Amino acid sequence: MATSSSTLTDHLCCAICTEIYTDPVSLSCQHTFCKRCLEQSREARLPRRCPECRAPITERNFQINRLVRNMADQLRLEQSRQENTRGQRSTGDECPEHGEAMKLFCVTDRKLICLVCKEGRDHRGHTFKPVREAQEDLMTEVVSALGILKKDLNVAQHKRESQQRNISKTGEKSSQVKEKIRTQFEEIINKLKQREQEAMREIDMRDGVVNIKMAKRLTKIKRHVTDVKKRETSLQSGLYITNPRKFLQWWTEKGRAACHTRQVCPDIYKVPRVERPTQSEGYEDPDTLLGIIGREGIKKSLQWKFY
Repeated sequence: MATSSSTLTDHLCCAICTEIYTDPVSLSCQHTFCKRCLEQSREARLPRRCPECRAPITERNFQINRLVRNMADQLRLEQSRQENTRGQRSTGDECPEHGEAMKLFCVTDRKLICLVCKEGRDHRGHTFKPVREAQEDLMTEVVSALGILKKDLNVAQHKRESQQRNISKTGEKSSQVKEKIRTQFEEIINKLKQREQEAMREIDMRDGVVNIKMAKRLTKIKRHVTDVKKRETSLQSGLYITNPRKFLQWWTEKGRAACHTRQVCPDIYKVPRVERPTQSEGYEDPDTLLGIIGREGIKKSLQWKFY
């Protein structure tokens, strides 16, 4: 019976959703699919061809195949009945191992057993109670635990309401503090923008003088780097000469000159002194910028506390 039902299921399953047909429709090529599956294919703008044989779909309005639908509904009903039957068997009062009624409760293992299980080796030396007596004892435990949980729930709900009130108060106070800080920072930002423009003009003037000197020094450094690399390559090549005569010849022609490191521009290692331009328009250095726009005012605006 199971094999027959399985074979019938294979013939009554949609090739698109792989489930038992729901409102099946048959195409002109004799292949059948769920109506909703075909409509979804049309909505997805897929080619209007049969998903199995790729034949063109000529139907405009899909008509439900009543015979196939009745067979699919009957199969679905039969599967539901089989599942209910298996569920009733698994949840019955019979021992799954011995097929006897489970009239005892093993206190040690905390499970229902039959009289045959009681005499088995798995429950040897255990404590047993009749089902009704075990129910009464455990019911007392359940009632006691339920009372504790109700008390705990009442306390938790009270704490939750109190916490929600605190959150609301904190949110209101935070909004007030944020608005105050936003107003103060807007004033500070406006002052900073004004001083920023003044500082940029001063720095541009300073850079115009410094960059010329630094560019000249950079040129010397580049030349020095090039010369050092050449001498490094020359000295490195000498390390690979194993023949003593060739090495001494190389030393006479190239090596000795390359080893005199003090020949190269010693002045590039000296840090040039950049003269500080005079203070212009109230700006001297970024360290004193806060003093120009009001250091104490900024400090006060930032000294807020949140409780």
